[in-house]
Amino acid sequence: MASELTVLELVAPRDSNAPVRSMPTVARQVLSIDGAASSAFAGKTAIISVYTTTGCYIDIAAAPSSGNKFPLPAGSWHDFSVLPGHKVRAYS
Repeated sequence: MASELTVLELVAPRDSNAPVRSMPTVARQVLSIDGAASSAFAGKTAIISVYTTTGCYIDIAAAPSSGNKFPLPAGSWHDFSVLPGHKVRAYS
């Protein structure tokens, strides 16, 4: 299996008392670890849900760089509150 990061762009939960993923997604992106950053998040995107096939680090910012990396273990979904226009990038 390739080392990749799947990114689902989601709108905010409909009910703050039940923070579940809202479907359908705004967008879906699949990134290579150590590859280019994602496309900028859409204007409706409030949350991203990410899954990685290999443990890696990610950075979420307007211009992601390796200077602000967050560790991400493989094999489970992780949700992050984000700003429209920002991007995510994965590093080994």
